[in-house]
Amino acid sequence: MERRPIIIVNTDNYPTFCDNRCNNTDCKKHMANMRFHTGGCKISKLRDTEECEGYISKWKQSHKEIEQIKREMRETGIK
Repeated sequence: MERRPIIIVNTDNYPTFCDNRCNNTDCKKHMANMRFHTGGCKISKLRDTEECEGYISKWKQSHKEIEQIKREMRETGIK
Protein backbone atom coordinates (compact mmCIF):
# COMPACT_ATOMS: atom_id res chain seq x y z
CA MET A 1 0.00 0.00 0.00
CA GLU A 2 1.33 3.38 -1.01
CA ARG A 3 1.82 5.84 1.83
CA ARG A 4 0.59 9.34 1.10
CA PRO A 5 1.68 12.41 3.03
CA ILE A 6 -0.79 14.11 5.33
CA ILE A 7 -1.18 17.76 4.39
CA ILE A 8 -2.47 20.13 7.06
CA VAL A 9 -3.47 23.66 6.06
CA ASN A 10 -3.94 26.47 8.56
CA THR A 11 -7.28 28.07 7.62
CA ASP A 12 -7.43 30.59 10.49
CA ASN A 13 -7.05 33.59 8.18
CA TYR A 14 -9.24 32.24 5.38
CA PRO A 15 -12.59 33.94 4.75
CA THR A 16 -15.68 31.95 5.76
CA PHE A 17 -18.69 31.48 3.51
CA CYS A 18 -22.07 30.15 4.59
CA ASP A 19 -23.44 26.83 3.32
CA ASN A 20 -27.03 27.25 4.57
CA ARG A 21 -28.28 28.06 1.04
CA CYS A 22 -30.81 30.59 2.29
CA ASN A 23 -32.36 33.47 0.33
CA ASN A 24 -30.34 36.23 1.98
CA THR A 25 -28.21 36.98 -1.07
CA ASP A 26 -27.32 40.42 0.35
CA CYS A 27 -25.25 38.66 3.02
CA LYS A 28 -21.50 39.14 2.53
CA LYS A 29 -20.88 35.51 3.51
CA HIS A 30 -23.54 33.97 1.23
CA MET A 31 -22.25 31.07 -0.82
CA ALA A 32 -23.12 32.88 -4.05
CA ASN A 33 -20.46 35.49 -3.24
CA MET A 34 -17.77 32.82 -3.17
CA ARG A 35 -17.50 32.99 -6.96
CA PHE A 36 -15.88 36.45 -6.64
CA HIS A 37 -13.23 35.14 -4.23
CA THR A 38 -9.87 33.82 -5.35
CA GLY A 39 -7.76 31.63 -3.12
CA GLY A 40 -8.68 29.40 -0.21
CA CYS A 41 -11.79 29.74 1.93
CA LYS A 42 -13.78 27.92 4.59
CA ILE A 43 -17.37 26.79 4.12
CA SER A 44 -19.52 26.41 7.23
CA LYS A 45 -23.14 26.46 8.32
CA LEU A 46 -23.40 29.91 9.94
CA ARG A 47 -27.12 29.85 10.79
CA ASP A 48 -27.77 30.76 14.46
CA THR A 49 -24.19 31.95 14.98
CA GLU A 50 -22.78 35.43 15.59
CA GLU A 51 -21.46 35.51 12.01
CA CYS A 52 -24.92 34.98 10.43
CA GLU A 53 -26.29 38.17 8.85
CA GLY A 54 -29.90 36.98 8.87
CA TYR A 55 -31.20 33.63 7.72
CA ILE A 56 -34.08 33.80 5.21
CA SER A 57 -35.79 30.47 4.63
CA LYS A 58 -36.41 29.68 0.95
CA TRP A 59 -39.56 27.74 1.84
CA LYS A 60 -41.03 30.48 4.05
CA GLN A 61 -40.26 33.20 1.50
CA SER A 62 -41.83 31.25 -1.38
CA HIS A 63 -44.83 30.35 0.82
CA LYS A 64 -45.37 34.05 1.65
CA GLU A 65 -45.16 34.95 -2.06
CA ILE A 66 -47.72 32.27 -2.94
CA GLU A 67 -50.08 33.48 -0.20
CA GLN A 68 -49.70 37.07 -1.47
CA ILE A 69 -50.58 35.99 -5.03
CA LYS A 70 -53.62 34.04 -3.76
CA ARG A 71 -54.78 37.10 -1.81
CA GLU A 72 -54.41 39.36 -4.85
CA MET A 73 -56.32 36.86 -6.99
CA ARG A 74 -59.18 36.75 -4.47
CA GLU A 75 -59.33 40.56 -4.36
CA THR A 76 -59.58 40.78 -8.15
CA GLY A 77 -62.15 37.97 -8.35
CA ILE A 78 -59.92 35.35 -9.99
CA LYS A 79 -60.30 31.87 -8.50
